[in-house]
Amino acid sequence: MAATSMASAGGFDIHEQSTVFMGSASAGSAAGGSLGSMFWNPASTAQFSGLNTESSYTLILPYGNIDIDSPVPGSSGNIGIDATSSSSYGAYQFAPDLWLGIAITSPFGLATKPENTFYPGSYLGVTSKLLTVNANPTIAYRIAPGITIGAGIQIEWAQGKLQFRDPTTSIAQFGGTDWAFGATAGITIEPTAGTTIGLGYRSQMTHDLEGSFSSEAITGGTGVPAVGTIDLPDIVTLSLRQVMTPTTRLLGTVQWSNWSRFKDLTLSAGGSELGIQANWDDGWFFSVGGEYDYSPTLTLRGGVAYEISPIDDATKRLVQIPDNNRVWLSVGASYKWSDAITLDVAYSHIFIQDGGIDLYSPLGPQFGEYTGTVEASVDLFSVGMRTRW
Repeated sequence: MAATSMASAGGFDIHEQSTVFMGSASAGSAAGGSLGSMFWNPASTAQFSGLNTESSYTLILPYGNIDIDSPVPGSSGNIGIDATSSSSYGAYQFAPDLWLGIAITSPFGLATKPENTFYPGSYLGVTSKLLTVNANPTIAYRIAPGITIGAGIQIEWAQGKLQFRDPTTSIAQFGGTDWAFGATAGITIEPTAGTTIGLGYRSQMTHDLEGSFSSEAITGGTGVPAVGTIDLPDIVTLSLRQVMTPTTRLLGTVQWSNWSRFKDLTLSAGGSELGIQANWDDGWFFSVGGEYDYSPTLTLRGGVAYEISPIDDATKRLVQIPDNNRVWLSVGASYKWSDAITLDVAYSHIFIQDGGIDLYSPLGPQFGEYTGTVEASVDLFSVGMRTRW
């Protein structure tokens, strides 16, 4: 289970699905090396014989401040909420060329709330939350020496909450839950000794969150049945893991996220429709990193990444998700406690480019246009454990 914070990747994607790969800024994430690679590429489970498990736990410390310039000036204070995220994996080799696995993760999420809940931007958003829990059973099969394919299904539960002030200055609120289903697929190729190329795919999903909406201005304060629709992207990840020397490995990743599916957040309530416009573009993530075996029991790793945000304009930058282009700096280490247990740690700092906002109230343009600026950053601390049974 996970309680997630202000999105720690572009849009409201969560990159921290493995302590090992957080230490390399997600470089090499779809090419194996750790069981957590199965999040990006289900074929990577074929690298591990017998029964293996991995769990990661990440502390997310976000910071974000929104300064509204018009129609009246005011500052939000920190909108970030400190939180944790976790992921767990298991895989078992049933036959020489067959592996079954399971991943329990939180692929998407956010939680933001301004310290100053009466600042002018509260008419755009106050408390916003999205929690997802995803179960992903997988199968991998080695079709030839050096070539493995994998596939899986996604079973995802989501819970969302959205608040903003209406013209009466009271809080308008929506909350709902939903189940959605998708798929994963991937291939791992080892063209030569020491070279691993992984390509993974996670399918798009749509959550129609069913719940209720209440607003003094619209419903008289009475809750009415409502549905909030969120279109989540499909994601393609390409990674390389290259052995350079017996103790060093070069890692790299390119990832594309189809965030252009996220046109808006539409609320259908009591025969009316409210919309928060987004019109995002696709997101891109590039990372490079490395691993060094300092000793037979200690491995050090590091990485740097650059992320192109799906938000490239002030009219697309929501106060709930003050995202922009990002630079990641990451370090990590693994300690082999015994033949069966390896302990992992990682730290990342995310520099987020300052940006502007130019938005209308969810109730419509007639309720005012809000402009301002945003600054944000994120610190991440993660610990994990890998076990070979």
